Amino acid sequence: MSRTLKLQVGVKTDPMEYRYSFEWLFRLLAGEGVRYVQLGTFFEIYQLPDEYFRALRRQAEEQGISISSVFTSHRELGGFLRDDPAWESVARRSFERLIEVGGILGARSVGSNAGSVLRDQADLKGRGVARYLRHMKELMHHASEHGVPTLGIEPMSCLAEPPTLPDEMKAMAEELLAYHRAHPRETASVGFCADVGHGYADRSRLVKHDNLKLLEAALPYAHELHLKNTDAIFQSTFGFSEAERKRGIVDAAAVRDLLISKADLLPEKEIIGYLEIPGPKLGRDYTDALLDEELRRSLKYLKESFEYDSEAPPRARPEPIPAGMAKTPGILISASVMCADMGHVEEEIRHLEDADCDWLHFDIMDAHFVPNMPVGLTLVEQAKKLTDLPIDVHLMVEDNAFFIEKLSPIGVDFVSVHVESCLHLDRTLRLIRSIGAKAGAALNPATPLSALDYVLEHLDFVLIMTVNPGYAGQKIVPAAMRKIADMRYFLLANGLDIPIQVDGNVSFEHIPQMVAAGASILVAGTSSVYHAEGSRRENVARTRQCIAQGLDLRKQPGKGFSI
Repeated sequence: MSRTLKLQVGVKTDPMEYRYSFEWLFRLLAGEGVRYVQLGTFFEIYQLPDEYFRALRRQAEEQGISISSVFTSHRELGGFLRDDPAWESVARRSFERLIEVGGILGARSVGSNAGSVLRDQADLKGRGVARYLRHMKELMHHASEHGVPTLGIEPMSCLAEPPTLPDEMKAMAEELLAYHRAHPRETASVGFCADVGHGYADRSRLVKHDNLKLLEAALPYAHELHLKNTDAIFQSTFGFSEAERKRGIVDAAAVRDLLISKADLLPEKEIIGYLEIPGPKLGRDYTDALLDEELRRSLKYLKESFEYDSEAPPRARPEPIPAGMAKTPGILISASVMCADMGHVEEEIRHLEDADCDWLHFDIMDAHFVPNMPVGLTLVEQAKKLTDLPIDVHLMVEDNAFFIEKLSPIGVDFVSVHVESCLHLDRTLRLIRSIGAKAGAALNPATPLSALDYVLEHLDFVLIMTVNPGYAGQKIVPAAMRKIADMRYFLLANGLDIPIQVDGNVSFEHIPQMVAAGASILVAGTSSVYHAEGSRRENVARTRQCIAQGLDLRKQPGKGFSI
């Protein structure tokens, strides 16, 4: 690195929207030593008068806070990509007003993602991008007139929301910057608000560009960042508490080190990374109060791990993830708690957290649908209090509605029910979603895929039993791999791209073939995560190695699932 660089932490205001006042946020940030705010948009922002924003600026400055950036939160300026003059007109008027708001606030940048091409109109993408670029050139003049130095663009994570891939980023940025160079006095510049949690996974959930690769591609145009954590396929957003760091893939220190090593590429010598998280569930007495601590924990970590000043003494980097323990893109490990030492459940959960498992899997049985009853609802309830890991419940019972209602106050994340035990499967899947959980349908080895034909719209995932349910340690059924592959093709043929969970003898031997066939969530028990020959940490690392082998097999013609 041959130039100075300063990296600082700020906060985007999204999580306090309709929950707390700006004054509350400014006081919190002042207490944490954070000076920069990115104002996220809310529905009223386009209608409020100028004086509101003058007062907001004064309120921030009284606490030593700068509203240094304004950025959309709801994709509401995406009308330029629609082939509809009405949408185009609304996007233009709204963007102009947002620029004016940014000028009043003294923001360095006002930005948005470009918008989304409708999935059923993908052929119009080229025309939409050209329309967007034309409007951006005109808006660069408007920004200059209102004292806004930079218009921001956020590269996204799917091909429907340009720019996404490196070539697209370069083409769009270079065209706009060339226009700025031709009109330097009359236009604002353009830069990226690059998101450290944005990577690209294709329809089969295979990661083609990880988040650090896309971040590196954006660096020549990056003037600010969004800092957030995400999962291995970039589909969820959360923060940087200790538990969240264990299940997420974003290492803020690695992002910092990348920026330091590539500082010569950056167009700015001072970069602010804004923490961008949704916060806890909005509008609940038991969740809204959690926002204060959630922000403080993430900010503490980011200030320690991300902030940097080339003219100050360097900080030590936190201990890296050990070799072999990195998250495997697109594939999740759901550790089967039924296989744990029931006399030391809390210790077992801590070992699984430390080993970097993705989910905890609970098999609830009633001794009627299956001849066993190893785990009860009380254990699920206690586990929920002990960990932030997602709770995945597999019901093997006759009275599904009874158990789903009992799970509701616990707040589990995923619930699967057996097709064979549901008299009214459609109603049962709706009931699962009504308690705030993701709904899955489980199929016994002999149950055909066609049993799902008329409930597909109610499914968030499917579960393929590769043994007959009821006991751990069974041998895999012969048709298991074929059924996993058939399920993947069945889902895609019906226009669905949802995860396939597999349960039953998910062993070191079978995992590569399961992943190659299309499995994306592995219920790992006695033959993998709980294998007697290794610690939980060693076994999870070995499981991820087996997953990597399976992903390699997918790429080989005739060896695995492909599209």
